[in-house]
Amino acid sequence: MEKKPLLAESDYYYRVEFRACKDDAWYATRVSLEGETLKVKYFNFPDEYDNAFRASEFGDLEKLQEFGERFRTLSKQAQDSDCRSLAEGVWVCACQCFGDDDLRYYDAVVDGVQHGKHYWKAGKETCFCTFILFWLQGPNAGNLTATTIQDICMVQLERQLDPVVASFLEMARRKIERPAKEKQCANQSVVKFCSPEVSCHDREDRVIEGTKKNMCMILIANIGRELCPSAITEFLHRHTSVSASVFIFPNLASEVYSRGAIMLDSEKEFQKLCDFLNNPNCIVISSTERPWVVLEKLVGLKKIKASIGRFVNTSTNILQKGKSGRSDSLKVVYSGTQEFKIASDMRDLFLEFFNHQERLHKRLALEERRVCN
Repeated sequence: MEKKPLLAESDYYYRVEFRACKDDAWYATRVSLEGETLKVKYFNFPDEYDNAFRASEFGDLEKLQEFGERFRTLSKQAQDSDCRSLAEGVWVCACQCFGDDDLRYYDAVVDGVQHGKHYWKAGKETCFCTFILFWLQGPNAGNLTATTIQDICMVQLERQLDPVVASFLEMARRKIERPAKEKQCANQSVVKFCSPEVSCHDREDRVIEGTKKNMCMILIANIGRELCPSAITEFLHRHTSVSASVFIFPNLASEVYSRGAIMLDSEKEFQKLCDFLNNPNCIVISSTERPWVVLEKLVGLKKIKASIGRFVNTSTNILQKGKSGRSDSLKVVYSGTQEFKIASDMRDLFLEFFNHQERLHKRLALEERRVCN
């Protein structure tokens, strides 16, 4: 049975998909720029549901980036003939029903397919397969549900931003950066009065203290050495819609893997990312087949400072030096596949090695105390 497109040709201008701030669901929208205000109009909704965003309302670049990530190219309704493309690991935007005429679309990943029969009549194909979705957003985030192809849309992977949205973001960015540049120029005239006795460590502590108190961290080990922070950030956002800061720590020349920290300032997004990384049905691996291992999950500034505080102020540009990894150097492997079995065995091997290291460290500390006494 042929699906109707999400929009008729007369509704061509509703070509932008927007994740609404109120319920985090994706909607087809039409965007327009009126002076320094971005207007967002929702398809098939009355005017009172329209949103208006002013370029001056974003306090910092992080908030602006998060806002910009709420826009993307409109997803396409999956047709029955698209069934073969909806394999395990495919990123989709699917429908959830909350009552009569209340349908909302959230991102999910195809976790499995229960293949059914396909019928052809008058040249039209009808799919009776069942798709198991792992929800990345919405009330079912972190859960598995079953649905049919009628409720699935295919996310368009191209990252080209709508010109209207791009113009608005650039306008807002200039408004944020202008005061910062003025402040920087003012500070340059008083730099000579700074005390030379203030250490780098003190400056780092002040930077950490200035961050949000609800900061969260996930410490990851066994990261492929070819990866850079931006590649990991893009990969995580593509699979979870979570915007995170990623730090990769320096490693010894003898080490065949790297360690890193994923930092978030929202416990909601922290939990969403934990659900993704701890999903027993999937494992994240690098292009070298190296599976990620979660070592620690910390909530709260004090705990994070005690663990890796000295790395928080490290520049990601420095950490990326010499690395050219891309987000396609990472992928998710799923339960039931040979790749998953190999990744699971390798993860167990790494944990055994890591635990052995921990025991050696404890023994070294014990022997040192004996020598000193």
